[in-house]
Amino acid sequence: MLMQTEIITVLLIAVTLGLIIYLIKSSLDYTKEKKKILEQEGKPIKIISVASCQQNDYTIEREFREGDFVGKIDGACPKCGSPIVITKIYSLYIETGQKSFKP
Repeated sequence: MLMQTEIITVLLIAVTLGLIIYLIKSSLDYTKEKKKILEQEGKPIKIISVASCQQNDYTIEREFREGDFVGKIDGACPKCGSPIVITKIYSLYIETGQKSFKP
């Protein structure tokens, strides 16, 4: 009986230590992500719309225009004439700062 109690105690201690380690790691990951978000806050962003022909032979990326949404028909394909549909919309952070110097 004493042996079973010791085994249960050891298991409970191991589970508790595992949970503590998990919580510490999770809080560190959260802190890193929060710091990354705060660093990017205030940076200008550029929103891009990607439109593809329904025949998948023509794709164009352009700057987002008000009213764009995924699934919107955005004109006719210059190659085959089938409708061009917006398939993706995403944002990019614009890097400001030092520009590369080319001698």
